Amino acid sequence: MGQDRRKRTRVEFHFETTVTVDNQNVRVQSHNLSLKGMLCSTDGIFREDQVCRVTLNLTPQSEGEPIQATIHGRIIRINPIETAIDFTLMDAESFFHLKNIVESHSQEPERIAQELLTAAFSPPDKI
Repeated sequence: MGQDRRKRTRVEFHFETTVTVDNQNVRVQSHNLSLKGMLCSTDGIFREDQVCRVTLNLTPQSEGEPIQATIHGRIIRINPIETAIDFTLMDAESFFHLKNIVESHSQEPERIAQELLTAAFSPPDKI
């Protein structure tokens, strides 16, 4: 596949979550997670370039008021069993929760803070 161009640490994170596309909620199982995206198991029902919303439920249902991270994204890659989602927008509280998840599952949590000092996006090519 070539050189890995990721600018954010990816961590294994197996968690049931919800991806909403076209007002349809789909339960998926995450494989890995970063501050910039997620890879999850699906049955090929999504299409590339679909806009989506990812909802991470961070507390068990039995514990009262749920804590959630809601992240807007775009489906960037699919195959019959997996979907890659690029995160495009989230509020500060969702970012805080996502950052804590990635740090707590990382083998080098101090690296996450360092990564935040550099842009996650490449500047567009000049025309």
